[in-house]
Amino acid sequence: MKRLLLFIIPVMLASPALAELYSGFNGIERIVDTSPEWDAKIYPNPNNGVFNVMISGSSASLNVMVFNVIGEKVFELKILGDHGAKIDLSTLEKGLYVIQILDEKKGEIVTRRMQID
Repeated sequence: MKRLLLFIIPVMLASPALAELYSGFNGIERIVDTSPEWDAKIYPNPNNGVFNVMISGSSASLNVMVFNVIGEKVFELKILGDHGAKIDLSTLEKGLYVIQILDEKKGEIVTRRMQID
């Protein structure tokens, strides 16, 4: 029985649908998936500072923010979802940057990493 529980509990934790179904089993609480229904792609990556942001699955107004490794915001742009944007940050230093795309109305955010070579 112990081995069965050791197998069932991790499987339930990995599956939100199963965790919700068995939410009363041994004190396991409901797991809620908070992933946005839309997605963002950054390409090419790595790049020379010129790259594309492609949004799929959202027609909302989105805020694109680029941060350097110490957390300073170095760029910001508003775009419409289901559209893309070509961004030129070739004046920035080479290195790793974090791109956050925010849907302010829904409070959803997607974070991606980008390398400028």
